[in-house]
Amino acid sequence: MLPVEERIRNALSAEAADLWTAVKDPHPEVLTNAVCNPHFSEDMAFFTAKRKNVPAEVLSLLAGDRRFKDSYKLKLLLCRNPRTPQRVVFSLLKFLRIFDLADITRDQHVHINVRQKIEQMITEKLRSLPLGIKIALARRAHSNILLAVMEAGDESVIQVCLENPALTEGQICKLIAMPSTKAPVIRQITRNEKWTLRYYVRYALIRNLHTPLTRVVKFIPGIKTVDLRDLYADQKLPLATRPFIYRELADRGEDVEMPQEEVYALSGDEDRHLTGEQED
Repeated sequence: MLPVEERIRNALSAEAADLWTAVKDPHPEVLTNAVCNPHFSEDMAFFTAKRKNVPAEVLSLLAGDRRFKDSYKLKLLLCRNPRTPQRVVFSLLKFLRIFDLADITRDQHVHINVRQKIEQMITEKLRSLPLGIKIALARRAHSNILLAVMEAGDESVIQVCLENPALTEGQICKLIAMPSTKAPVIRQITRNEKWTLRYYVRYALIRNLHTPLTRVVKFIPGIKTVDLRDLYADQKLPLATRPFIYRELADRGEDVEMPQEEVYALSGDEDRHLTGEQED
């Protein structure tokens, strides 16, 4: 391999046939000069944008290079590269198609700030999207976007979301517990065989006002006694549900009255000590 100084000089003046050597060079100054070379091609730009060991400064150069200002593929590759500066990524996101944005949110190598920014962008666009686009998003989006799609309440979309493998039990329970979640969403979850087999999903559905009572009655026998007692004492439990929990606990021979908190009487000395009073 040639000395670094010579490789740096050659990268700036090399012809197209020899420039690939400089593009693949691990030294950052060699690569920087290669990008500035007039013969640096779009294919070379794609190759560079895919590399995970490229300096952030080089990726910024590519993003601002007027030769490639109309290259959609380069913008997408730069947004996917975790080494691209976030300010650069944020400036490019507005050029990307919504499905490509959704795919990026599933990439755990992309910085969480970028993924959260994309989730916000998609959520803001949801209401104006055609039904077909929402269904397509439901099939490929990340879980946080799925929750936003489901909250929109389109029943045909909700079912597709529920089948997305990116959705987790914890997120389903969170959605059920949210006061803003609409009744159609809850009804779809109660009809889904996959999710209603999950214990904590059933527990959450019992607490939700929108869950059909016929489904609640079916869920109650499968709940642990200690959890039924907690539900019975829960002030947010729907009033219509309480008698069914009472009957189930009674059938199990359980006392449905929650134990009272013990109260201890303090002596005069202890009382003065707790209130900070001092004896004379």
